[in-house]
Amino acid sequence: MRKILIFIGVLSLIALTPQIIFSGECKKHIELFSASELAKEYGKNEMWVLNNVKINLWERASSKGKGKKVGQMLPGSRALILETSTGDYKVKSPLDKSVGWINKIQVKKILYQDTETRKACNP
Repeated sequence: MRKILIFIGVLSLIALTPQIIFSGECKKHIELFSASELAKEYGKNEMWVLNNVKINLWERASSKGKGKKVGQMLPGSRALILETSTGDYKVKSPLDKSVGWINKIQVKKILYQDTETRKACNP
């Protein structure tokens, strides 16, 4: 009987606190400009942007000569910041899981996001 009560207690705790048990860490992410924002900048429509624009990730930060292209991201996507330099962020692309550098000029904003649930969080 005692084991059943302990088991029910544990289940209750899990049911009441899923955000604690099943969440990741609250970390900084970048958010790129959306397809609609880029469409205005390019003088094209959103569909054109979605079909033709990919944001490149580079082997090195801009100040170190970029190097070769190592991955891509889509407009409006978010990515975990791994490292920061003066003009760039090193991120992990949600599109192809590549790790590379992106220039800050391509980033709309910085936000805090749970690494597992992708929900907004406070550091």
